[in-house]
Amino acid sequence: MRLSITPGNNNVGAYINNVDINNIDKVTANQIKETLNQYGVIYIKKQNINSETYQNFAKTFGELVAYPRLKGIENYPFINAIVRKPEDKSLTFGGSFFHNDNPYSGKDRPRYTALYGIEIPTGQGNTIFSSGFNAYEKLSKDIKEKIKNATGVFSSEGPIAITRILTEKKMGIKSATRMEAEHPVVQTVNGKKSLYISPGHLIKIKNVEEKESEKLKRYLIDHVNKDEFIFSYEWNKGDVILWDNLAVMHKASEIKNCKRVMHRITIK
Repeated sequence: MRLSITPGNNNVGAYINNVDINNIDKVTANQIKETLNQYGVIYIKKQNINSETYQNFAKTFGELVAYPRLKGIENYPFINAIVRKPEDKSLTFGGSFFHNDNPYSGKDRPRYTALYGIEIPTGQGNTIFSSGFNAYEKLSKDIKEKIKNATGVFSSEGPIAITRILTEKKMGIKSATRMEAEHPVVQTVNGKKSLYISPGHLIKIKNVEEKESEKLKRYLIDHVNKDEFIFSYEWNKGDVILWDNLAVMHKASEIKNCKRVMHRITIK
């Protein structure tokens, strides 16, 4: 069976329309991987899976790793529950800034992230994606030349850190020490170039003229925030999303006065 694929808005990711994660054979798994490689993020709607099945599905894409900032759920240390309660007034975890997951982790940064919708509020809590593929493609030749050897410095204490610190405090987790790493801002992903700048973590761009660094950082952050590169995904209970952290950035929209529960898996 060939998968039925529908590209997302602005060609950001793709819906896989005819798959049941409870019944995936090797052929189907390979087709899903091919779709993920092509589009950078895949959306699989209305699944009904338990934690064991979800974890096994994630394993088909790589090695599962513990997220360094959050605890796993009972019996499944690689599955993190991201919970938003009606009484929570702080910023939404992972919100406010586009980011790639854990770019401050150096060689241990995750390649893929999976999310499974457990409890979803109506009309709130979208996950918003920005395509690194599309953003790079639309850069001018001059900017592409300037950044072809540029390196980004990414910090766990970047602008987005406030949402993580508040979540750690709520869960009673001691805040981890500062982490920092450097990566090329242009990544080659499955033969295509992608803009990798994680605005929530980027603190500096190196290997460019010093006077250009801050200006270039601001320009690239503004660039990936353009509407033409963005798709806002509206969740339903049972939806599964999997994305390539080298190919897309993401952020959460704000959630107010309602409950949202997501199960997240990080894949190296």
